[in-house]
Amino acid sequence: MRKVIFISMMILLIVLLTACGAGATTPAPSTAEKLVNIAVSTNPDPAVVGDVELIFTITDANGNPIEGAAMDVSADHTDMTGMTMSGVATEQGGGRYAIKANFSMSGNWKLTVHVRKEGLDYKEDIAIKIQ
Repeated sequence: MRKVIFISMMILLIVLLTACGAGATTPAPSTAEKLVNIAVSTNPDPAVVGDVELIFTITDANGNPIEGAAMDVSADHTDMTGMTMSGVATEQGGGRYAIKANFSMSGNWKLTVHVRKEGLDYKEDIAIKIQ
């Protein structure tokens, strides 16, 4: 009898955990739903170890430049924890923003770009390779 109760309790627990976990994931927005587009370029190109200017072109879903936004950028080395940097990009006009970074090591980096403007609060991760 104890074995039947134990098995019943385990099945109930599995069903409850499955039901709770089903609503926890939300699908990523499709490209059609994306409100902000961010393109990144570097100077020098390709980006190398040392001083690099990161240039971001930010447009809305219709391709119009987003001007007057506050933009924070952080960079994390994805292959080695603890190597991070962050700062505020400055507006250059025409939806372009720039920030100078000093990459101390080659490899894969993740840029996290956070754009804020009245009614807009958008964050995106962008992969970049430093040579």
